[in-house]
Amino acid sequence: MSSTTGPRRFHRGHLLGLLVGLALIAATAIGPRQVAADGNRAGEGGNGATVAPCRRTERIQVSSSTEKAVVMSRLAEQYNSSGRAVGDLCGKIDLTPLTSGATKNALAAGMKDPPEVWLPTSSMWLRLLEQEGHGDLIARDPAPQSITTSTLVIAMPQSVVEALEKHGKRLKTWADVLELSRSGWSAYGKQAWGKFILGRDNAETSTSGLAATVATYIAAPGELSAANLANPQVTAFVHGIESSVTRYGDEAVRFMQQIYDAEQRQDATKYRPYVDAVVIQEQMAYLYNRGAPGGDPGKMSAERVPRNPLRVVHPEDGTLELDHPYVVLASATPDQRAIARDFYQFLIDPLQQKEFANVGFRPRDDATRPTEQLVHTLGVPADQHLTFVQPPDGKLLAAMVNSWDKVRRKTRVLLVLDVSGSMNEIADDPNRAQDPTKLQLLIPAAQRALDLLDDDDEVGLWTFSSNPSYTQVMPVSRVGAVRAQLKARIQHLKASGNTALYAVTDAASQMMAKSLDPERINAIVLLSDGQNTENYPGGARTLLDKLNPAGRDTSVRIFTVPYGKAENADVATLAQIANRTKAAQYDASDPLDVGDAFVQVFRNFG
Repeated sequence: MSSTTGPRRFHRGHLLGLLVGLALIAATAIGPRQVAADGNRAGEGGNGATVAPCRRTERIQVSSSTEKAVVMSRLAEQYNSSGRAVGDLCGKIDLTPLTSGATKNALAAGMKDPPEVWLPTSSMWLRLLEQEGHGDLIARDPAPQSITTSTLVIAMPQSVVEALEKHGKRLKTWADVLELSRSGWSAYGKQAWGKFILGRDNAETSTSGLAATVATYIAAPGELSAANLANPQVTAFVHGIESSVTRYGDEAVRFMQQIYDAEQRQDATKYRPYVDAVVIQEQMAYLYNRGAPGGDPGKMSAERVPRNPLRVVHPEDGTLELDHPYVVLASATPDQRAIARDFYQFLIDPLQQKEFANVGFRPRDDATRPTEQLVHTLGVPADQHLTFVQPPDGKLLAAMVNSWDKVRRKTRVLLVLDVSGSMNEIADDPNRAQDPTKLQLLIPAAQRALDLLDDDDEVGLWTFSSNPSYTQVMPVSRVGAVRAQLKARIQHLKASGNTALYAVTDAASQMMAKSLDPERINAIVLLSDGQNTENYPGGARTLLDKLNPAGRDTSVRIFTVPYGKAENADVATLAQIANRTKAAQYDASDPLDVGDAFVQVFRNFG
């Protein structure tokens, strides 16, 4: 299938696909050689390879996007043990996984100890970094170059595809997604499934989210320009698609694992897809169907193949190539750049390229055609020849992200915070002269999370302990009207008493369900550092039975944050609450991580 319906074209803002070729050879006077295992002996190596003395070793830090982090870690280990050298210089690769958007944001904010090499999923992040005035962070010698490729797809559980095909419907375009979001499942004999549910990531942190935003704007009516983004027809098109989103995943690998786990838990007699479609990178759909949704190829096996595999669509009105550039940062020293060049050459060797193909990527020099692996696992036509739409320059990209934030589905969220006496416990913080309490760490984390919400989102605050079980600190209100007031109330929180975890969860869920706004994402963020200590008839099982087990678009999703030591927080019950309501749990077992946990949670809301 190809996008042959006349997608609009425009010039790239930056040419990030230059060949390294002779520039690499000229920059490195002595090419890579094999070195002895101990790095000291000279002579002849195995298979006739020259063994050179390794007099110096240079380590480079590599930041990889999360969906390819596991295969990249494996390749880094192979490189480290390969005995390659550049002259008398040997290299070691230290790899860290981080989403492309998070790395871009950190670099733009003056990241402390930045990596020497950055491996985002798409060059669009480089364009945004340059648009924000930080193009000088990117080295031009060597220039960014792809190490592999993939495409953006709309992936649907097989049961969804079959339900549509039974009524003569096939999803082929973004316009089809809009139609389904408006009609819901009643038009296709699945009234019990309710509204059409689309899963996608946040455009500010995830490449799948950014690419989905770009693709929908490209598919919208009219000419593509910054001025036309505010055109009522364009905003109606994009908002119509966004209206079917029930949450914005903060990170694609985590989201796919959650979908897989939920699908595997479902009772076949009461089946309702976790999502009807998800906008992701094709490679991740491949791993999902092989039983490795979390991105670890080592888990691919016949035993882990999902009961309800994904089928993919390359939208005819907007398919994007994801080019996986290899980016050397300008802060790298000459020796580090030499090792970076050699590591790149190692990665594009045919042997290593097979590793990428085996985990679902497309060839780095031709993303238009599928590999045998994609044909076999995803059912992609063997003769497929995609036509890609070109991504916009940095200025238009930034305008799209800003526009998306205005038209995305808005949120109605209730913050439910534990203020029991255990929140006065001291947390070890090596960066402070006096260690803070857990509550003192929580307060600024919750305040900063409010800044991630739009003025037109809605937010409220409850706290819980005992006598009373919970307190309604602030009713759910428009963020723009209460942000400052809510921050002040959070600032003055005090901790005492026991932990009425079950009672507050029950009451908060009922309140949010009764006042549910179907036009918004309805959610609760529940943080607790302890076990339930107060009487609750029937205990955890009764609570879980009360929560909406169907988890359809009309449900209230409860995102949980177990806080502090695992033996204290009721991690298992909190995880069950999140799973039952089709949400997610975020780890803050180290109290110093509570700020990061809140950022991750709130990214689900846009």
